[in-house]
Amino acid sequence: MNNKTTASLIHRIASFETQYLNQQLRSLDLNSDQARAIDFISSHPNSMQRDIAHYLNRQEASVTNLLKGLVRRNLIVRTIPLENERTKLLSLTQAGADLVESIQKSFTQMNILLEDPLSDAEATKLTQLLNTVQKEIDANQD
Repeated sequence: MNNKTTASLIHRIASFETQYLNQQLRSLDLNSDQARAIDFISSHPNSMQRDIAHYLNRQEASVTNLLKGLVRRNLIVRTIPLENERTKLLSLTQAGADLVESIQKSFTQMNILLEDPLSDAEATKLTQLLNTVQKEIDANQD
């Protein structure tokens, strides 16, 4: 396999990101998806499970177990609104909110590692290019 293709480079960077974040988040007793879910809920209070599934690019069924684990650990709560008993709104407990700063620090450090070798212009251009690729992928998934 050619280690210089775009796909192989993206794979290597994604693997590094996963390993780095898992190592950082292990001290918080979280994995990457749990941390991303908590971070998302902190930015989007009263979000729904499907919002988390879309954000994590996972099936709703697999997100169910992830969220149940966070509920058991008293990091999030599921609230059923009176107007729609089929919907469960997600919010952070105080324990979950207390983790947000540490989670965001891990993600920020990860981003710094990836962008440090680049000039500001290069980092901006790389982000633009990756957004273009992501939009194309999203358009072809529908």
